[in-house]
Amino acid sequence: MKKSFFQRTYNLVNNLLLLGFLSVVISLAMSYLSYLIGEISISSLTSEISLIQSKLNIAEYYTDFIGTILIIIAIFLITTELSSCLFYDSIWNYFKSIYQTMRLRHFLKQDEKTESVITVDNQTTVTKFNPILKNFNKIVSKCTVDVRKESVSVFIKYPSTQQAQKLLREMEAHIKEEISSRNPNYYFSSPNREGNKLWFKGTRR
Repeated sequence: MKKSFFQRTYNLVNNLLLLGFLSVVISLAMSYLSYLIGEISISSLTSEISLIQSKLNIAEYYTDFIGTILIIIAIFLITTELSSCLFYDSIWNYFKSIYQTMRLRHFLKQDEKTESVITVDNQTTVTKFNPILKNFNKIVSKCTVDVRKESVSVFIKYPSTQQAQKLLREMEAHIKEEISSRNPNYYFSSPNREGNKLWFKGTRR
């Protein structure tokens, strides 16, 4: 089973938009900093101030350029997917896919914090982070749900560690119930593992 265009580009689009907007914000901050430095009126530092402004303006230009390019690429990928939905499926399903992807990621996320039992001696509680759950959360945070008119495909990357794999296997029935409840018009078969990929496939009833 292969990923759809939506599933291949969803995480990429999110990263591009995040980096793009971050670059634009940094560019604006550099522009404002250059303006503030330009307001400094110390005759003995005129050449140094001009040099700093010049460097900031160059950095601002390239940062803004990179941010703009990243956002344009993200918009192109989104437009491509929306065009495909418009002609071959439904634009509404595109937004349903985004929403259900976000909800499934929230559903799969485990609390990484564990607290030790309070002792009688010192009455203290020690909070620790579980590395197994941290690895599990990192992997399942890349899952995607692609909703189409005739089918629904759910992709979850399989963890590499034995403990995380065991946790995911124990959740399979709950995952199926979760996605079935959000897509009552589709029948979901048992999950299918292909290498390091776990698939849930739903077909319209």
